[in-house]
Amino acid sequence: MNESNRNQSVLVVDHHLSTRLKIEDVFRSNGFKTWGSSSGEDALKKALTLSPSTIVIELSLPDMGGLDLCREMRQIHNNWTPIIFISENKDEIDTVLGLELGADDHMTKPLRMKELVARVKSIHRRGFLCCNTPNSMEEKKDLLQIDTFITNGYLAIDPSQFMVYKSGEALEFTRKEFELIYYLLKNKGKAFSRHHLLCMLSTDNSQNDERIIDVFISRIRQKIEPYYRNPTYIKTIRNVGYMMNPISVVADNQPLRGGDDDRSLVKNYINIRE
Repeated sequence: MNESNRNQSVLVVDHHLSTRLKIEDVFRSNGFKTWGSSSGEDALKKALTLSPSTIVIELSLPDMGGLDLCREMRQIHNNWTPIIFISENKDEIDTVLGLELGADDHMTKPLRMKELVARVKSIHRRGFLCCNTPNSMEEKKDLLQIDTFITNGYLAIDPSQFMVYKSGEALEFTRKEFELIYYLLKNKGKAFSRHHLLCMLSTDNSQNDERIIDVFISRIRQKIEPYYRNPTYIKTIRNVGYMMNPISVVADNQPLRGGDDDRSLVKNYINIRE
């Protein structure tokens, strides 16, 4: 058994028995504990009682669709176990809907098993920082090059606990939302293209449309912006992408906007191409 994965587990939800067993076998061979489920109702019960580290869900389940299962977990049970969707359909609408509901990733069949395992491991590495094991925390921070508290206006991020605060109030973020706002906040004042941000988030962006970044930004803005239609924090830079606007706070506790001139902001444009 792979020692680094000995405490990790995966719930595989797929009504195709052969596919489910194949996925389970691959994860077990990589040191993961696995459970299987063929329906949404059964998967929901197991997700809530067994507490797997990650859930792999086929979108087209016979009783409850994968999107409905994700929606019920997130919105009704407030369960934020990482979810990776798998499906036959290559239509980007499935990916977008899944991400809007709080899924962490999406892959299309036929599955590349090594890549699926790699994606789950990547999710688990990020999730390690939520643990409070004193003997390993420094190693985790070194591994991911984690900073201390980062602030901007009334926003604050604690990377060691994957927490985002607005005026002292904790906000709920999916893992990819957190990665995106952390990256933008860590590099505030610099503009990034959608392509750059997609590459930063994904292990394989060939299956994803760059417009998915717009979905993430929209969801983040709904959580952090005082006025959603007139963003203060995350600025859209025309023909470029997005930038975290540097914000200062004055004595009367009113946030000051940073420079709003797009022409000056574009000077900080960073666009990494393959």
